[in-house]
Amino acid sequence: MQVKTRETQKALTQKKTGLWKEIQKNWFFYLLPIPGIVVLILFSYIPMAGIYIAFEKYTYQGGLFGSEFVGLDNFRFFFANINNALRATRNTLVINAGSILLGTTLNVTVAIMLGEVLHERYRKATQTIILFPHFLSWIVIGALSETLLANKGGILNQVLQMLGKEPVLWNTSPGYWWAIIIIASIWKGFGYGSIVYYATLTGFDTSLYEAADIDGASRLKKIRYITLPLLKPTIVVLFLLDVGKILNGSLDQIMGLTKLNPLLFETTDTITTFVYRTTTQNGQFGTASAISLYQSLFGCLLVLSANLIARKVDPEYSLF
Repeated sequence: MQVKTRETQKALTQKKTGLWKEIQKNWFFYLLPIPGIVVLILFSYIPMAGIYIAFEKYTYQGGLFGSEFVGLDNFRFFFANINNALRATRNTLVINAGSILLGTTLNVTVAIMLGEVLHERYRKATQTIILFPHFLSWIVIGALSETLLANKGGILNQVLQMLGKEPVLWNTSPGYWWAIIIIASIWKGFGYGSIVYYATLTGFDTSLYEAADIDGASRLKKIRYITLPLLKPTIVVLFLLDVGKILNGSLDQIMGLTKLNPLLFETTDTITTFVYRTTTQNGQFGTASAISLYQSLFGCLLVLSANLIARKVDPEYSLF
């Protein structure tokens, strides 16, 4: 037993010595992540103390730890009117799920198309053009949508009238807005998303494609049997990360496109807009925090479930 203990202690000492030598040798690379870790702690972990607001009747006078503790009363407010709660959850899931599924498909397709372009200048020009919407604010996009969707004089209504169709009252017809919001979200984000996949694609071993050319494989077969399988791990990882944000809503997106029009709440009132209206109109910070906590916990469960499914399909594709 003493011999084993000595050997264990010796192995631990050697391990610590080896780690210290590694740090001394590559000290610069160990310093690089420190700013990111500090920012993560300051802006992600320390603010988590604010979760306590979800369980109290927050007031400015009492502050974070001096306000009245009310337990789960703030959660009851959200679920007291179950119709509004289900509507907000449904709209958030539909809009984000549609944006993720269709957006991922479009991002991968555009990335592959960019990879097939041989002319470098044309490819760079295309990347610049498709990336431009990513830098537009939702307020600007909302102004553009007004030009397209105005009840009188809107471009889409003019096209419908030219085709002999009746104009659509877009601002009072909630049935169209799931599709409108999803399309706007995809249009704004597909340029950046496709470049992320294209960056992965450029790192593939070109000898695989050269061998396929020798075997007489067509371009479509190379995409199907080489490009897509190699892109699969990246697609799965990014998809899992997106699933974690499926209950998050872009408040500026809804405000920019709909101006929080009450006539459209049936399909545009998401959890985020519900929280915003609860905070600004009623001043109920505790209730808003409770809804946000519900949103985060539900998103965490979705990530864990999606990761479990990915691990069962192929352990290499799971995040953890």
